[in-house]
Amino acid sequence: MEDNHSSTAQFKKFLAQYAYSPDKNHLSAERVTSHGDKTRERSKPKFAKIKNRKREVLDNSPTPTVKTSVSSNPDIIGFNLKVLFVGINPGKRSAQVGHHFAHHSNHFYPCLIESGFTNGEIINYEDDITLPKRFNIGIINVVGRDTRSSADLSTTELRNGIPSVIKKVKLYRPEFLCFIGKCGFDAFEVVYRTHDTKKSQGYGLQLLKIPWEDDDDPGQNEKNEERSTKIFCIPSTSARVKHYQKLDKLKYFKELNKLVNYEKKEGFTADGF
Repeated sequence: MEDNHSSTAQFKKFLAQYAYSPDKNHLSAERVTSHGDKTRERSKPKFAKIKNRKREVLDNSPTPTVKTSVSSNPDIIGFNLKVLFVGINPGKRSAQVGHHFAHHSNHFYPCLIESGFTNGEIINYEDDITLPKRFNIGIINVVGRDTRSSADLSTTELRNGIPSVIKKVKLYRPEFLCFIGKCGFDAFEVVYRTHDTKKSQGYGLQLLKIPWEDDDDPGQNEKNEERSTKIFCIPSTSARVKHYQKLDKLKYFKELNKLVNYEKKEGFTADGF
């Protein structure tokens, strides 16, 4: 019996070597003292340490910089302009940098250069503020609010921006007012229809004109054509406009530049050019 008891004890000791023992990273672990007494030692759960490590990384990470768009781009305008270009509204890129037609894919500045408006000088969106002095060109927008696409603007919002455009034309009196984008011109045509019943000509030179007289008398305008601003319309220069490629837009820029530089003579009218 004694031998059997001894054999059983040795077998249990042998199995004890391979018995599972929780480590210190679990909810509890057994620790055996030198006296053979078992005591319990609590430790934090493994997942809690991982959680704390993540929190430390977040706490040490730099605060992200959030870019906010300005409410609108400043008007690039002055007196005695040959052309005052009218954009629909600033895109997100233009609003971020504070310059007109600033997206790298926009065709406005390439068309401006290639059509002869800059006399061969290479410019980009950062030069927009210098356009009135250097080339007698200005830029404004129908709507000041920036959006990802002009499609995000309501018809009402577009029409509400037209009176401000007309007011600027009457004050600064440019020779031509050129809408970049048909929806901007369409809004102008609806608002201005009470002053003139002439219909839109699509893109290019329009029959509508803005007289500089305070009474907005269309009859007076026809007698003194030089005292009015002529209207021109070009497809949007955004590269998103797939049905009008850059060459199509360039054609209208060239036509406008030809009109601007055309030496007026007796018998010249907007209808007969």
